[in-house]
Amino acid sequence: MSIIEQFEETHYLILQGTPNSMLVHLMDARDITTEALAEVIGSLEIALQIVNGGTINKTQAEALANYFNVDISLFT
Repeated sequence: MSIIEQFEETHYLILQGTPNSMLVHLMDARDITTEALAEVIGSLEIALQIVNGGTINKTQAEALANYFNVDISLFT
């Protein structure tokens, strides 16, 4: 590990967000509404629950990862 990498790890920690906070961040960054997310998840009610902190199951995590083109680990 280089000196720069050591410095960055010490002084610029990147905190891992929750699956829900990662989802909200991606939605904000891409200007995606909960209604649009409902099309991915299959239900507006479930999309609202997830956005408000509800649990993301494996099937939903896979759908979200595919939709946002990110690794599934963001949502698990």
